Amino acid sequence: MHFTIRHYTRYRYSQPVRLGPQQLRFHPRDDGAQRVIEHHLNISPQPLGFNEHIDLENNRVIEVWFTQKTDHLDIDVSMRVETLRQNAFDFILDPEAMVLPIAATRELICAQPYLERIAPDATVDLFAAELSSAARHDTLHFLDELNHRLFAEFSHIYRDTGAPQSPAFTLQSRNGACRDLTVLFVDCCRAEGIPARFASGYQRGDLESERRHLHAWPEVYLPGAGWRGFDPTHGQAIANTHVTVAAAAAAQHTMPVHGAFQGAGATSTLDYGVEIDVNED
Repeated sequence: MHFTIRHYTRYRYSQPVRLGPQQLRFHPRDDGAQRVIEHHLNISPQPLGFNEHIDLENNRVIEVWFTQKTDHLDIDVSMRVETLRQNAFDFILDPEAMVLPIAATRELICAQPYLERIAPDATVDLFAAELSSAARHDTLHFLDELNHRLFAEFSHIYRDTGAPQSPAFTLQSRNGACRDLTVLFVDCCRAEGIPARFASGYQRGDLESERRHLHAWPEVYLPGAGWRGFDPTHGQAIANTHVTVAAAAAAQHTMPVHGAFQGAGATSTLDYGVEIDVNED
């Protein structure tokens, strides 16, 4: 699929403020699942400096800094991205990855951040263990059932702001936004020994929808397959319907804008818009 994406972000401040360094994550990953054809970024006010780099989790980051006070920060992004994967299961698992918990491998040290529990809780442990037992500890059956349960049995809501709920809260309440379901999925996987991380970006979705948003979903690391995405908000394994911008062990490290401002008594407001066009040829 070919995605054409436009995304604007508007911060307005109640009085002129000094912006601290801002870390921007708006550039999609360029890997075996997708390739970036075009990418344009415009920022107002004009930054004094740019530092474009790759972070420890292989995300493209642009850090910008400013000198003058400003009453606004505008970030406009446009891009064209081609998604390449036609089959979500085009892999052969290593034998060690077929049964849960996944056995220790040469990647174990690198995988440790993706195995650390988000908020250990006995109810999440039990939920994951029951799913694993029902799947006879088969890795792919467990992932499929977890994905299906979070899609079919949980109410899906939208929240403009706020950090993800704790996995236990989402499990108990049986409802959450995409980021909440993602965090629960990730924690269940980690409880069963599957390295998992939080991914953020764009998805095909309903192209007729008047309001589009950033989306979140989990990715799991499977020896023999690499990182693979699942989307419990839509109940699907991910092939070519999603464009990944950032992925990290912790959700806060995928935020598109991370930074602060200084100004006594100043407050801020946020407005944004996302447009997505898809050519499936």
